[in-house]
Amino acid sequence: MTKKQLKIKLMPNGEIQMETIGIKGQKCLEYIPLMESIADIKITDKKLTEEYYEQEEIINTEEYEIQTDY
Repeated sequence: MTKKQLKIKLMPNGEIQMETIGIKGQKCLEYIPLMESIADIKITDKKLTEEYYEQEEIINTEEYEIQTDY
C-alpha cells in the first residue's frame, strides 16, 4: 500500500502548489480543506493527476470470527 502524502511547493513568484500523493480517486478532493488550512489560503485552481482517475484501494482491516454449532 502506498503511503499517503501531501506535497507542498513554494514557488519563487509566491504561488503555492500542493499535490496529494497515494490518494486515488475522488478521495483526494476531500483533502482540499486540509490543504487550505495548512497554507492559510483559498484554493482557486486545481489540476487532476492520473491518480484521480484510478480506483481507490479498499482494504478491510476488520477481523471476523465465524462460529458454527452443529
